[in-house]
Amino acid sequence: MTLKHAIGGVKAAALLAGVSLLAVPSLHAQSGAEGSPASLADEADSAAVATLAAWADQVWLSLLDRDGAYYGRLAEEGIFQRFNPEMHAEYELEIRGSLFHPGEDARWAKPPNGFRVAGASISHPHILNVVDWRQEIHVSGPVDLMARYRRERSLTARRDYPRVGVRWRDMLGTQWTAQVGIGVHFFKPSADVEVALARSWRDREDRSWTMEVRLAALDAFNEAIFQGLGVRADDVDAHYDYAGAPLAARTTLRAAASGWRAELHAGSSRRSEVQVTFPATGLAPFTQFERVAFLGALFQVTPLERVTLAMYGTWARADTERRSAASGLGFTLREQTVTLGARARTRLNPAWAVETELERVRRPEWRTPAAGAQREHRDRGVFARAALVRYPEAGWTSRLAYAFLDRDAGFLAPWLTAQNQRLITEAGYRFRSGFAVTAGGSWDLDNFGRAPFDGGHLRLSAGW
Repeated sequence: MTLKHAIGGVKAAALLAGVSLLAVPSLHAQSGAEGSPASLADEADSAAVATLAAWADQVWLSLLDRDGAYYGRLAEEGIFQRFNPEMHAEYELEIRGSLFHPGEDARWAKPPNGFRVAGASISHPHILNVVDWRQEIHVSGPVDLMARYRRERSLTARRDYPRVGVRWRDMLGTQWTAQVGIGVHFFKPSADVEVALARSWRDREDRSWTMEVRLAALDAFNEAIFQGLGVRADDVDAHYDYAGAPLAARTTLRAAASGWRAELHAGSSRRSEVQVTFPATGLAPFTQFERVAFLGALFQVTPLERVTLAMYGTWARADTERRSAASGLGFTLREQTVTLGARARTRLNPAWAVETELERVRRPEWRTPAAGAQREHRDRGVFARAALVRYPEAGWTSRLAYAFLDRDAGFLAPWLTAQNQRLITEAGYRFRSGFAVTAGGSWDLDNFGRAPFDGGHLRLSAGW
């Protein structure tokens, strides 16, 4: 990535953000048919323009469902598996522009029940697709049944992850809510068990707070299946023998008041040690050490009546170390992703808004092969987007967005190094019930004269 390209992306986003801010004074004098200033301010205070909940869930899921990684549980590509030879230079733009955007993630985080589906064409034989579904069913008194499902087909994951659990509200007369859930896997030893405690409260300044703490036992039944039930090691492709219980913890803290809201997400796994053998095939055994940690913070503020800003930062790291007596089998790998970003929404009226965002991403890796020297890989990128959006409470919806990506993927993935620009057009309909359907297409601005069309996409969502 050149400095010229990076500055160009920053200038484009800054110019569009400035235009959206300058639109406020002229629109402030419009008639009261759009709603009183007080109601608009309240709406801006409560409407999230971004959330880190989807990001934290994705990192957490990469730890719980390691079987669902693109190259599998024991791949040398590590836990996050961020680089794939099948990716092309516009793959990240397709993920960001065709699947769920930050505003949709923020809306999805609110309702307790709902489903959403997104699909996007990325090449002739492949369609990216993501499915989220969640449902809460009242059982009796303070007890609820909870079901979740996540499906993901991309170049980083091949995942189908259902989870069921039970929630006990106001446990033992306290303000705490307890949850117990289990991840359902076809491979029994991979099942994970989560226990969570959560509560919400308000302080004297009318701030609302929500806190949740989760503890997960990874591969919770591995020892019971192979030791207690007597399942033979040669009945499976790979046999895992943990030196200690693999555990992980996660904390979420949210705060909100008039004019601002904040999120904090953090999590870490205990460094696990597992002996992996292959009795059925006779492949060389090895010992693998793994650990994942992440931290993210977001702050949203409404400095002007119609303008909402959100600033955020995230950090995620995965460490993998493999030791083996076999020559060339061992390695150490550290994957890290660091993101700093900002997002703004300027309401033109209750239905129309201008949205802008700017994000800087770094994806370094440090890999040391067996009996070799450590090699550091650097990957940097700048992403900017501006969109004119129509999203009424009910009725026709539309989006016209310009997206810019400038990425230097280093020596590990040179085919991803490029500067790309894309125009995204969408139209859809939102029903008063909350169901929304959106269809759109992407247009390659760098090759518009020869091959302008860059793929289509479709999204469905509902919350209740």
